[in-house]
Amino acid sequence: MTLQGIKGEHYNIGRELGRGGEGQVFDVTNHTNLVFKKYNEPPGSSQLAKLQQMVAMITPAIEAYAAWPRDIVLNEQGKPCGFVMRKLTGFVPLHMIFSPMDRKKMFPDKGYNFLVHVARNLATAFHKLHEANLIVGDVNEGNILISATGLVSFIDCDSFQLKGPSGFFFCEVGVPRYTPPELLQLGSFESVVRTVNTDSFSMAVLLFQLLFLGRHPFAGRNNTKKDIDEETAIRGREFAYSLNNTKKKLTPPKDSFDIAGLSFDVVENFHQAFEGEIRPTPAEWVKALDAQLVDIVTCAASGLHSYPGKLQACPWCAFKRERGIMYFLDDSHLKSNSYTGDIGRFVNGFRVEQLQIKKWQAKPAPANLIPSPVPIEFRQHKRRLLGNYFTLAVILVMIGITVPATYTLGGSPFLFIGIIFYNYFSGRKGKFKVEAEIRASEIQRRIQAMSQLIAEHDNPPDLVRYAAATAQLQRMVDDFKGLPEKQKQLRESMEEQLYNQQLDYYLVRFRIADYEIQSIGAARKEALQNAGIRNAADINMLATVKVPGIGAKYQQVLYSWRRQMESGFTYIPETAKIDAGMLQVDDQMQRYKLQLETDIRREYQSLNYLKLNINNRGLALERQIDDLVAVINQDEVDLKVFKKFAWLW
Repeated sequence: MTLQGIKGEHYNIGRELGRGGEGQVFDVTNHTNLVFKKYNEPPGSSQLAKLQQMVAMITPAIEAYAAWPRDIVLNEQGKPCGFVMRKLTGFVPLHMIFSPMDRKKMFPDKGYNFLVHVARNLATAFHKLHEANLIVGDVNEGNILISATGLVSFIDCDSFQLKGPSGFFFCEVGVPRYTPPELLQLGSFESVVRTVNTDSFSMAVLLFQLLFLGRHPFAGRNNTKKDIDEETAIRGREFAYSLNNTKKKLTPPKDSFDIAGLSFDVVENFHQAFEGEIRPTPAEWVKALDAQLVDIVTCAASGLHSYPGKLQACPWCAFKRERGIMYFLDDSHLKSNSYTGDIGRFVNGFRVEQLQIKKWQAKPAPANLIPSPVPIEFRQHKRRLLGNYFTLAVILVMIGITVPATYTLGGSPFLFIGIIFYNYFSGRKGKFKVEAEIRASEIQRRIQAMSQLIAEHDNPPDLVRYAAATAQLQRMVDDFKGLPEKQKQLRESMEEQLYNQQLDYYLVRFRIADYEIQSIGAARKEALQNAGIRNAADINMLATVKVPGIGAKYQQVLYSWRRQMESGFTYIPETAKIDAGMLQVDDQMQRYKLQLETDIRREYQSLNYLKLNINNRGLALERQIDDLVAVINQDEVDLKVFKKFAWLW
């Protein structure tokens, strides 16, 4: 499908890449650096005006940090239906860096210094967007993406607040856990002018989550008898990690990183952002985080364990040693590979050979071939014909036909007429000619047979089988070489299953019915209940279970709530279960290795037999072809002599 933009550019719309509450995102096949966002509903006049303003104000500085609309796209009826924006390849949602298991999968070589680096880049992104007179407004971990190098980019930018010629285009949506207290007090975001200061609160929450491995600054252990959820804590400025508030109602959750380990400027910025009225700007955060990055050191025990130099010892080693908690997962706690040391020697014993077939080359016919004698029956037949012709000639002379003196008997035209007359009526017409045709036909038959033999020799039918068998053997050898990596993947998958089991066990306690979830009222909760989705752990079922009234928009809300509940989870690897799982993986891999070894030997042996058959068949065909060529050469010489012998007859 090809659609046109308001700038006149054409866009070939490809496969769907994803969908959310507002619409779907598609590939643009003729612009590989772009994607197309299609709205579920046609944009209204205000939304369209906002998009036009965004397209008009795009700059390289904005596009460096945001998937910004480049062109408004029209549908087949010429009506606006969405926009194209920069394609973000290799980016993942920011929340993928909060969980230790997600970090291990997506950023296996990244430690705490990477989290500080991403935090610094996030503050830079806010600063650059604010310089362009933009306010993000709807800040949450789902609409910010990061790359493996720590680059940051915003998506869903059509919700940004910006100012047009006739006033503000407001951001009228938001997630409570990222919303500053002064906006929560309003109860609605409609026609609310947001500022750099309100953005700075939301940004500070994200920075805190990055530096505290997903923890929320307003979630902790409740020291009162009253229920204090995150929204209530934000309204009351109950910063759980505060070092200044001696009467705070919330304290940091158990086994959380100590805020005192961070630099003075970073700690002060958090206090000012969450307890003060005027918050540190993104530029101030960049300066503080730059200094924090310089102060990061690496633990001698693990390359993944980096931490602020202000601390006397590695906090991640202490968590692992004293509490069994691994905030940065590597494979040091997994058993080493027990069987793959001989892979190189074993596999190198096999050499997969690409069979080269030498084409048959014709040789010049021998120059000294001795022709076979003309068969006696044809010599006798020729003598009989000569006798008959002589008798006919005598008869013609006797009946008075005068032969001119200038002609010989054999050259007389009357004699030729007599020969034709005799041959026609004698019943022996063309015996020499028939024999010559038979011989020529036999030569052609042999040439055709020779061509078939040459074709089989040059392109053996078994060569296709050999190529397929070679490819199959190569795959087996590659699989054998890949056994260590496969074992590693199985071990990681097994550990991930144990991690998810532990996480699900934790999330089961959060019943959907017991919580106020934005836009999820009683009717939707009942629909979820009827579909078997009763708690935070069950929300993953939405990937396969369709619930009436729970579309993409509300699924995003539920997943966001699940991540909110997840932020309090601490993973403690269960060594006994991991060891048992490792043994099971090792046993499975050992059986697979032995079977693969057997298959490789059998396939290699079959390949050698096939190669031997091809070579032997080729030699046999060469002998047949050579023999046939010799016969053809002799037949051609004999035919030539025979035709010369019988040319007159």
